[in-house]
Amino acid sequence: MKQVLDYTYRDISSINENSTLRRVIRTMKLHRASAVPVVDSLGKYKGCISEQDILDAGVPGYMKSMYDTAFMAGLDQITLNLAGMLEEKAINFVDENYPFVSPADSMSYAADLLYRAKGTILPVVEGDVLVGLISRIDVLAVALDEDQTEE
Repeated sequence: MKQVLDYTYRDISSINENSTLRRVIRTMKLHRASAVPVVDSLGKYKGCISEQDILDAGVPGYMKSMYDTAFMAGLDQITLNLAGMLEEKAINFVDENYPFVSPADSMSYAADLLYRAKGTILPVVEGDVLVGLISRIDVLAVALDEDQTEE
């Protein structure tokens, strides 16, 4: 059975919970990441912030109850709202329910979580400390490993 430990990417970018939203967005842009894990000063995992979390924060409150895209806020309104939040702490935007895995979990379980959550990354947490990431490409790489053993 393939385990998360075998595919964990350990050279990770994470955000300190006291960093600003500005720093979160810059880090995501620099690393072309759709989500970043958030940790405290001891490396304890707090959750993740995704692009969707940030976009949701930028949508005006009165528009969140409207499901018709004809009433959706324009990019100018969203960026204006976000501009006013850039100095807020990252911890205010964390999704504490963002799924994560442990190094001992199977890659099948990780694949299932990624698929169901429609996410692009899964933090790998040992105890309560962030130790790495698993991405969708890591799940796909399992197939390459299986292919090589059959040659």
